[in-house]
Amino acid sequence: MDKMSYNTKQRDEIVEFFGRHRGGCFTAKDIIKSGEISVGEATVYRTLSKLANQGVLKRYTGDGAGASYQLNEGESCNSHFHLKCESCGRLIHMDCGFMADMKKHIESSHDFTVNIGKTVIYGLCGDCGSKGEVEKK
Repeated sequence: MDKMSYNTKQRDEIVEFFGRHRGGCFTAKDIIKSGEISVGEATVYRTLSKLANQGVLKRYTGDGAGASYQLNEGESCNSHFHLKCESCGRLIHMDCGFMADMKKHIESSHDFTVNIGKTVIYGLCGDCGSKGEVEKK
C-alpha cells in the first residue's frame, strides 16, 4: 500500500472532524483548541498539509492567520467565489449571478482568467459586523 494513501487513526480523526463541521473553515489551531480530537499538534499540521495535497481538504491562505482548511466536497466548491470573515474565520460560499458577471468582466476587460475556486474576498460577516468587530489589517 502507498504510504501517501495509508489511513492512520490520526488522519481519520481529522477527516471526521471536518465531516462533523461541513462547510466550516478551520486553522490547525482551531482544530487543536476545539478539544474534539486527540491528535498532537505537530501531527495536526503535518496531516492537514498532506490532506490538502491529496485534495481531501481545500487550503486557503493569505489573511495572515495561517492556512485555513475546509473539506473538499467536489467540483461544486470550485465553481464559486468565497467570502472569509476576518474576525471569526467563517467561510461563505458565494453562488450568485453577479459574481459570474464579474468573472466574465475580468476576463474580457482585463484579459485575466480568474480561478474562482481559489478566490477569496476578505471582510466581515453579518454577525461580526453587527457586533462592531473590526477587520484585521
